[in-house]
Amino acid sequence: MLYFGYGSNMPQARIEQRLGLVERLGAAFLSGYTLRFHKLSKKDGSGKCDAFRTKNPDDRLWGVLDRLSEKQLAKLDRIEGPDYDRITAQVTLGKQTVDAALYVAKPQAVTPELPPFDWYKEWVLMGARELGLPIGYIETIEAVHAVPDPDPQRAAENGFSPRVASQP
Repeated sequence: MLYFGYGSNMPQARIEQRLGLVERLGAAFLSGYTLRFHKLSKKDGSGKCDAFRTKNPDDRLWGVLDRLSEKQLAKLDRIEGPDYDRITAQVTLGKQTVDAALYVAKPQAVTPELPPFDWYKEWVLMGARELGLPIGYIETIEAVHAVPDPDPQRAAENGFSPRVASQP
């Protein structure tokens, strides 16, 4: 099954830490959607990524297309939790359009102007850079306001150090 990851699941190390080896097909985009950090995490109260539908065909949500087994997708369903719906949408990879699964936040889980934690934003940036996404798209992610995680242990578990994040 094809899976379109657009948030913290973009870095290959992160998705493979969660699911084991995956077949990476490359950078792809979904038309009519944009990236928003407004999905409320019930675990830590911060903003997580959402594929926000704009219906404007000029809008693009960039991410990665991976091939997952049914077992891996079932595990990802549990990881993403009950506040996301798994949908199927047409994603563009190179010159072809394919159907892929992705997760969108349920309306009741959306909280406008909810900042992500700095370590979470760094995961998203790491993936965008790793995939070589368009520079303007990366700059849009860089401009997102993020806040320090009040739990230093959680930040450390997610590989975040303010010293590292502030380096160019």
